[in-house]
Amino acid sequence: MRNEPRPSLDRVALEIARDAYPDLRIDAYVEHIDRLAQRIRERCRPDAPTLKTLRQINWVLFIEEGYTGNQENYFDPRNSYLNEVVDRKMGIPISLSVLYWSLADRLGIGLSAANLPAHFMLRLDAADRPVFIDPFHAGEILDLDACQRRLSQLTGGEVTLSEAQIAPCSFRVVVARMLRNLKAVYLGEEDYPSAHQIQRRLAAMAGDDPIEQRDLGMICLQLDLPSEAIDPLAAYLRSRPEASDSPTVRDLLTTAKGLVARWN
Repeated sequence: MRNEPRPSLDRVALEIARDAYPDLRIDAYVEHIDRLAQRIRERCRPDAPTLKTLRQINWVLFIEEGYTGNQENYFDPRNSYLNEVVDRKMGIPISLSVLYWSLADRLGIGLSAANLPAHFMLRLDAADRPVFIDPFHAGEILDLDACQRRLSQLTGGEVTLSEAQIAPCSFRVVVARMLRNLKAVYLGEEDYPSAHQIQRRLAAMAGDDPIEQRDLGMICLQLDLPSEAIDPLAAYLRSRPEASDSPTVRDLLTTAKGLVARWN
């Protein structure tokens, strides 16, 4: 992500998955996505309208291949790992969007990410207004009104989206959302070793976000890694010395330093 203006999203997602699956063969999954894109390409004229190509993506992914949103076990961490999404043909909004977006990229369709509240979608700038693609619901193509109705149904309250909320978001925001989904799942399960892998990536990528530094330090303490907890906890206190939780974080930092001094 540091060296490329627009990294390959599917490769980044698979690199994240390799934390949990060390033997994962990234190239094999990339080649599988290539083959899916080629199947779609062979059915579309080079000058085919964009929406017609999107419908062909929908046909191949959701009808022929049987991909679906995992509504029954939404918080299964496998839903967030692209290799598992491909193997099991199910996922959550952002992981299915990564696959869909990767196919569209190979077919020359310029989609962008819509980092919407409570639900991730893709965005296509068509004519004078955007339309939204919902891979979690079989690639349904929605105008802004329909998109707001979908979010209202999901949240149980009236949703009106601002221009800022529907604006295309950066690649970095997409990757951070992927990681934060996994972080939430693993912390909910109190699986601190897995959360630690995810949090290290988050803290490295969002280096200017003190919250991610604080969380890294706290997870390190949960894993009895006080020496690794000191720098991120100290970084948080330097950034937010007056935060409401700063006394707690200060106590944790003192504990970490004490443990390191005792061991040395």
